[in-house]
Amino acid sequence: MSMNHQRDIYAPLLDKTFEAAVSNFISAEFPRLGGPKVIELFVKELKTIVEHYYPPITNLRMGQLLWFAVAKDEKGGYGKSMKNLRLRPVILTAVAYEDIQKKAECVPQKDSRKSCIARMLYEADRQGGTLAESDLSLILSWSLATIHKDITEYERENNVVLPRRGTVHDLGRSVSHKQIICRKSVQDRKATPDIAWETYHSPNAVDRYLSDFDRVRFCLKKGISVKETAFATQLSKSLVVEYADLIEELQGGERENVN
Repeated sequence: MSMNHQRDIYAPLLDKTFEAAVSNFISAEFPRLGGPKVIELFVKELKTIVEHYYPPITNLRMGQLLWFAVAKDEKGGYGKSMKNLRLRPVILTAVAYEDIQKKAECVPQKDSRKSCIARMLYEADRQGGTLAESDLSLILSWSLATIHKDITEYERENNVVLPRRGTVHDLGRSVSHKQIICRKSVQDRKATPDIAWETYHSPNAVDRYLSDFDRVRFCLKKGISVKETAFATQLSKSLVVEYADLIEELQGGERENVN
C-alpha cells in the first residue's frame, strides 16, 4: 500500500476529535460567529473549561463524589449571582471508613454527621474551594437548619471556625465568630494575620470584630450605659450586649491596643 493511499485512508480519522465536532456544530448552527481562526480559539477555550469542570474521576474511592465549590480566592462574592462566580471542582468524602465504623458502633447519628460536615468543608478548602451550608444540605439530604445547627455546635465544641462561604468570603453576619476571634486576641495574644488564618476570616473582618470589642469595652469602662454605648458606637443594642457578655467573660485578660 502506497504512502498516499495510507494517508487517504487514515488521515480522516485525525478529525475524530472533540475539537472537530464542536467546530462543525458551530459552523452549522452559528455560521456568523466568525471565521476558522475565531472558531478555533473559541473551541480551544471551551475545551479548557470542560477539562476544568469535568476532571478525571477514575481514582474516586467508594463514598466520594465530585462537587462544584466556589473558588476560595473569589473576590467580592457578596451580592454576586452564582453564575458570575468562579467555581472549583472538588472531591468530597461523603462516606468514609470511620463513618461506617461509627454506624456499626452505634455512635449517635448527629455526632457522625457533624464530623462528616467538618471533613467535607476542610477537604474543599484544601482543594481551593469553599462550600456553603446549602451545598452540604443537598449532599447529605438534611435540612439547612440542621446543617447550620451542626456547624454551630461543632465550632463551639472544638473552639474552631470551619471554612465555609460565610466565613471565607465574609458574607454578612449570619454567623458570628466574635467570641473565638476576641478570645484568640485577648487570651492568646495572637496578631490579626494569625487570627485571620486560623478562623478563615479576612484580616479586615478580624480587625472589625476587635475594633468593636475595644470600643464597647472603653465605653463600658467609662460607666456609659448599654443604650448610650450603642448610640456612641453605632452598634445595635443586642450586639453591644453580646460584646458586654464577652468582655465580662474575658475580663481576666487584656489585649494591648495597637494604634
